[in-house]
Amino acid sequence: MNVTRPAYPTSTTIVSLADMKEFLRVDHDDEDTTITALLDTAVAHVSDYTNRHIGTATDATFYLSHWRPAALAFGPVVSVSQVVYDDTSGTQQTLDSSKWYIGRMAKDSTMIYFRDVPDLEEYNALPIRITASCGGRAGANIEHAIRMLVAHWYENRRAVVTGTTTAEIPMAVESLLNPLRIIDMRP
Repeated sequence: MNVTRPAYPTSTTIVSLADMKEFLRVDHDDEDTTITALLDTAVAHVSDYTNRHIGTATDATFYLSHWRPAALAFGPVVSVSQVVYDDTSGTQQTLDSSKWYIGRMAKDSTMIYFRDVPDLEEYNALPIRITASCGGRAGANIEHAIRMLVAHWYENRRAVVTGTTTAEIPMAVESLLNPLRIIDMRP
């Protein structure tokens, strides 16, 4: 399944610049632009890693190639507003809401199911489009993972470190985010 994700929220709606500067122990304004850029990048990274839209619910579009139960593996899905498809003549139609329903598999994991569906346009790779409202509060793990990423990138501004031995800190960013990932686990 393909998905058109909403734009990333501004970082300051999740972790404020003042909070991030306190975490970094920065007491001047000289690097506000750099810290804000790092915050935006960390929010985008965490959103991509977890398949979550962090913040106010916004529309996302999911694309399917044929009628089948599908995991909406981006979210959390708040609601599904419509399902549109291209019929056999290529005309866009809206599927009646009585012909689809959503179910929750696990926390923040949503499935969509179809019944009594019409035929689709034959040579269209993605004839089905599902519009869903996605988003939710960041939570403590996500906020702290963002702070840790920004702190790491702030202290290590180059892609390569020479002359030192480095090691990843156990129980770091991935450990905070892994339980929150939304993944399509179906075979």
